[in-house]
Amino acid sequence: MGSKNSKNAAARERHISKSARIISALLFVLGLLLVTIGVYGYVMGDLNLESLRPIAEKVYAARREARSFEIPISGQVDLFGEGKVTVSLALLSVVMNNAVIIALVGITFLFNAVMFRIQSWERMKDLFCVQPALFFFLLFVYYPVVDLVRISFTDMRMLVTDPQHFVGFKNYEWLFLKSGWDRFSESIIITLSYTFWEIFITLVGGILLALLFNRMSRAFNAWRSIVFMPKYIAVATSAVVFIWILNGNYGILNYVLSLFDIQGPNWLVEAKTALTGILFLTGWRVVGYAMMIYLSAMQGIPRDYYEAAAIDGADAVQRFRFVTLPMLGPTTLFLLVTTFIASMKVFHSVDVMTGGGPGTATNVMVQWIYNLSFKDFRAARAGAVSVVFFFILLVATMATMRWSDRLISYDS
Repeated sequence: MGSKNSKNAAARERHISKSARIISALLFVLGLLLVTIGVYGYVMGDLNLESLRPIAEKVYAARREARSFEIPISGQVDLFGEGKVTVSLALLSVVMNNAVIIALVGITFLFNAVMFRIQSWERMKDLFCVQPALFFFLLFVYYPVVDLVRISFTDMRMLVTDPQHFVGFKNYEWLFLKSGWDRFSESIIITLSYTFWEIFITLVGGILLALLFNRMSRAFNAWRSIVFMPKYIAVATSAVVFIWILNGNYGILNYVLSLFDIQGPNWLVEAKTALTGILFLTGWRVVGYAMMIYLSAMQGIPRDYYEAAAIDGADAVQRFRFVTLPMLGPTTLFLLVTTFIASMKVFHSVDVMTGGGPGTATNVMVQWIYNLSFKDFRAARAGAVSVVFFFILLVATMATMRWSDRLISYDS
């Protein structure tokens, strides 16, 4: 009976292997074809390869004609100049517009072709469930980062339909050697100033509130929920409310200050106080989240440490300094890194409340990149600034992680 079952299993295995080989071959051929078509459309359109430029110019001309007369793209083009292979301009236009998607689908097929050769069908079913998410991340997360580097080497402008041309390091020369450097250095200083204060508010405010609300009762649970609630309110909505609160003439904040005979400034209009006004909104939103993170970490600290410290004669302040703070080291590192990255990329609150003004008082880095792209219409320069800013964040985050390995204890 056992030998019969083993023979049946071997027969099923041979059947699956034969099917897998057929599927693998089909996927390989189809994937290779799609990759070739996608790469062809990419080098002709995005990379603007000189040898394919005449064909691309015909596609662009057909697009302009179709837009002008509101008709579908028509006509054909000879790919090799011998009259043997003619392709519809409409089809080439579709390939150029969707070249990356076509190439990624082809790469997916090639990957599956290889996996069918080395994996069983049961494992392939699990792999199929993961691939849509991987495809999504490749297309909408990783590809834009790579394409941003390409854009930074072109003369791309928003609202210009002409094909892009590669200009080498011209955008980086503008950024480091010409007028761009003054604006870049000013923007990075404003961004770092905002980042410092957001980190300070997050860590100090979060840990103080966590100590205050570290009580397991219904009243404190309700207060914790109220403090944490701003995290779930949309930034744009909160920013509009704070514009009214910080208004210099009839804002609530200045009215409260006037009760103490203090003349409040026009927070978002004056250059000296505009960034402070944005930090009011930031602090209101972030301290509740930091409080909850610190609270969860405090609940995980073993009580034995506090009992041992109390036996040694440590008072409440000493227990906080020598037990609580060191044990909260990993949590503090987590909040430090995540807050640093989020604050360096701040945009929504600044864009709604000040738009980078008054003047350039709140012109943080992402706001400047946005203005370069959608107000100055210099997408290539914005790409160069974005690439440099990306490497600044990468280096700073890596340095923080390496530094923390030596100072942070993970005993808890």
